[in-house]
Amino acid sequence: MSSRSIYDHVQAPDLQTRIASYFRPGSLIFIGIYFFLDTLIKSPFLFLTDFGKFRHKAFAKLWAGYGQAMSEEMPGGTVELVATASGVVLDIGPGTGTQLHLFTPSKIKTIYAAEPAIDMHAELKRAADSNLLGDKYKILAAGAEPQSLIPALAKDGLLDISSQGGEDVFDTIVSLRALCGVPSQEETAACLYRLLKPGGRLLLCEHVQQTWPNGGDVFGAIMQRIYMLAGWSFWLGGCCLDRDTEGILRKVAGPDGWKEVKINRLQPYAAIPYIVGEMVKA
Repeated sequence: MSSRSIYDHVQAPDLQTRIASYFRPGSLIFIGIYFFLDTLIKSPFLFLTDFGKFRHKAFAKLWAGYGQAMSEEMPGGTVELVATASGVVLDIGPGTGTQLHLFTPSKIKTIYAAEPAIDMHAELKRAADSNLLGDKYKILAAGAEPQSLIPALAKDGLLDISSQGGEDVFDTIVSLRALCGVPSQEETAACLYRLLKPGGRLLLCEHVQQTWPNGGDVFGAIMQRIYMLAGWSFWLGGCCLDRDTEGILRKVAGPDGWKEVKINRLQPYAAIPYIVGEMVKA
């Protein structure tokens, strides 16, 4: 297996940039609280009867207001990476489609979009149409976790529901800041691995845990921990800042499951560092 996981070797950030990387994410918690309370006031019964749908509804409101701006700040290499997606593609958690312009329509046969927040579906469909994906883009009312994704794919005729994700289906799986929020990351990662065809590519842009003291940054690690203790996951749609996403993906595939891994670690000093790259199934 060809394996590479390296830190970003660009020039170290200046003090102002570093400090901003520690404190800037905090504003998102206050924004999340606002939309959570707004949704609670307008849909109190939903909060009591189906908290999952309530959380999706609150996050959909947040994303409608801030998703475009957040999607314009994708870490280095993401734009070029997504442009290479091809064949039959699984797009995990695309939200309102603010990143659909990154795909190259001529390379795409079909994209299956797993988006559990149905309040985003209308805008997602409009984004697909405006980015020339049209009927190639099929929206599933499902998350990436197997209990949700497998029945949705089976309903669309893509696989047998009894397979539980055991069939090689996708040429490319794209996860842009999505695996941070799935309910059971390891189980979901294992399912996604099984759904990839041999030679299939998993394209990633994910924020991950601070690695300090094994690299990383002590102040970034402290701030990441503070944000999680302040309820980051609760207020922001289940998003977790401190997941070892690359480690989990390597674990579920086993020692020889990936024939090639090219992962760059970006902003390793920040409270929210990223990994960007691809993993190719053996």
